[in-house]
Amino acid sequence: MNRIVLLAPALLLAACSQEASQPSEPAIEASSVPPAAAGTATAPAVPAFVSRYTRLDDCKTVRTRDDEDWAVLRCQGQGGIGLTLNYADARDDLELVRPGKPPIQIGLPNLAGGGFNKLGDTIEWRGTGDGAAFAPLALIVRNNAIENAEMPERSTSFLAVIDLAQGCALAHVRPGEGQNERARKIADTPGQPCLRPGTVQE
Repeated sequence: MNRIVLLAPALLLAACSQEASQPSEPAIEASSVPPAAAGTATAPAVPAFVSRYTRLDDCKTVRTRDDEDWAVLRCQGQGGIGLTLNYADARDDLELVRPGKPPIQIGLPNLAGGGFNKLGDTIEWRGTGDGAAFAPLALIVRNNAIENAEMPERSTSFLAVIDLAQGCALAHVRPGEGQNERARKIADTPGQPCLRPGTVQE
């Protein structure tokens, strides 16, 4: 079942890239790093955060009814974490499926007041490690939301930042200069509290 498209195509841009993958920065060769002087303490290495990408267009419908406006779709995840896309009444929401924990729904429509919303096609996963060792810590998704119910033709293209350990949204970043970079900085900073519905990270 196709989700209803209410928003302009220009607002359905990917969270940070429309490509399914993006190469990380090349690692520094061990031979190029000078050895530490004897007796000199070295600072602990700061983990390098990298991005992986999956697409909601690749989600597979697992439940729906032709005479009702809803659908449940299974989506590709990363690092053992799965995603479910729940669509109902012109609203999209994501559900995290984490090993050893019950599924948890994020409540993305509520972040902009509960109005109609549509998610962008690309999920950006932020984490550390290369290849099979990639460990996702957060994800970023574009949330095109209707803030004013009296103006359903106008939507705002937020970026929702979701903490995978807590299973909640950390921020709902409003459009503006450096929006992608602001969202990644939030995703890469540990120990942040969950966002209350209706609160926007400027």
